[in-house]
Amino acid sequence: MIKTALIMAGGKGERFWPRSRQSLPKQFLSLTDDDKTMIQLTVERISPIVDVENVYVVTNKDYKHLVKEQIPGIPMENIICEPIGRNTSPCIGLGAAHIKHKYPDEDVTMIVLPSDHLVKYNDVFVDTLSSACEIAEKGSNLVTIGITPNYPETGYGYIKYNEEKPEGKSFTVDSFVEKPDLDTAKKYLESGNYLWNSGMFIWKLSTINECYEKFLPEMYSSLNEIEKSIGTA
Repeated sequence: MIKTALIMAGGKGERFWPRSRQSLPKQFLSLTDDDKTMIQLTVERISPIVDVENVYVVTNKDYKHLVKEQIPGIPMENIICEPIGRNTSPCIGLGAAHIKHKYPDEDVTMIVLPSDHLVKYNDVFVDTLSSACEIAEKGSNLVTIGITPNYPETGYGYIKYNEEKPEGKSFTVDSFVEKPDLDTAKKYLESGNYLWNSGMFIWKLSTINECYEKFLPEMYSSLNEIEKSIGTA
């Protein structure tokens, strides 16, 4: 099955100010010793399993030239400019519409990644992502990657998983929980069955479209209209 990646790169440069700013948010900055930017590292990291021709970047029009400059191999039609930021679900849906337009007659795997993660162990990451793709391709599975916490962080959301129901290297998610206070975060850490929510997702294109149709029917209808209009005036 063809593997595609949707990279979310719409940040406005508010977190690492003054180095990161609206004209140059952190995903386009080099913050490591190799002089590569965070978005370049993201694309390079997944290159063993996703060709650059199948990488899509959702950003805004102000950063389109930065994406092409930093990822010269990406097709221009794969740089998707949101008219206005509408958070994660519409961003993913817009990317899914463009991928569906490119592959109208076949199902593909869709990997959703933030553009600004620091990953120190690339081989472990690629192995994890490959396993996630296998699970997603087996059926109508929505897969996410959790990070084992090593301290009670209050700035991240958490994933509670059911450790009694493993399936290979994966577990069933019981619930997603929002950023906790410190006492709650300590309890999560002690329980052993909570992970930091990485914001990474893997699924088949058909699976996520079925979910939009079932749970967000109005958005699904709008996304279908967008998909039909791609390439037209």
